[in-house]
Amino acid sequence: MTREAPTLAVSTWPEWTFFGSIVGLLRETIEKVRAADTTDTGSLFPWLDSVAESTASLELLAREQALRDAYVIARVIYETALNACFVLTEPARLSERADRHAKQKALRSLVRRIEIAGQPLFEYKHSAADQLMMAPQPKQWLEEFTSGAGREITSWTPETVQQRLEAVYRLFGPDATKGLAFGLLLYRHASEIAHGTLYGTLFSWGALDIGRPLAAASDIGAFRRTELRHVLKLVSFTLESLIRIVSVAIDKPFLATSAEAALRSYYANLDKTS
Repeated sequence: MTREAPTLAVSTWPEWTFFGSIVGLLRETIEKVRAADTTDTGSLFPWLDSVAESTASLELLAREQALRDAYVIARVIYETALNACFVLTEPARLSERADRHAKQKALRSLVRRIEIAGQPLFEYKHSAADQLMMAPQPKQWLEEFTSGAGREITSWTPETVQQRLEAVYRLFGPDATKGLAFGLLLYRHASEIAHGTLYGTLFSWGALDIGRPLAAASDIGAFRRTELRHVLKLVSFTLESLIRIVSVAIDKPFLATSAEAALRSYYANLDKTS
């Protein structure tokens, strides 16, 4: 990871220019997808709209130097972007599966129960729950996402993150998929922070920065700014891949060209500040 020069102000990070350019292209891509034929894009639009919302949250967190939450939101962006690209490998089949998963999830929300040590603490059941769940179509949705042991299958698709990425790689090629591959680097720290582990806390303090022990409390700020630059870079890589892949699906090659240009410009600006 490239370490930040101590005098480089937050507002002058070259990652901001890259991130801003890519997010602008994402918005343009979303508008093109909105107007595209859904037979080519499936349920792509909701995924992209969600990515755009989370990028706005990430910007706020990064400007406030909130490293922990920035990592978690970055993972949300990454997995949503990956799902969007994965859907494009088989738009009709995967969109229909995602839709069935969403509908049965909504049905399950009609009945909520909390138990601790076998003792019920809370239970809610919508008055129409039984009627809705026993209707033929909803019943099929529920059965599809229930295991043989009677437990809910929580994932919308059986493929792991790695397998989804590999499916995208096989169809769209290594060059367009490279940014998504680098985005995997967000996962380890984001997962530990989201699960509230000691590692996640110590990492966010810079206490586990091997070979570079922090000499003073002020070093925590420098560490976090360096990590935030890294987060913005990896998210921008992810979005660059997302735009390039979507551009193929909607036949708008200028979007891919613009995304590649933003990436080249980032590296050029990085050389000037290093």
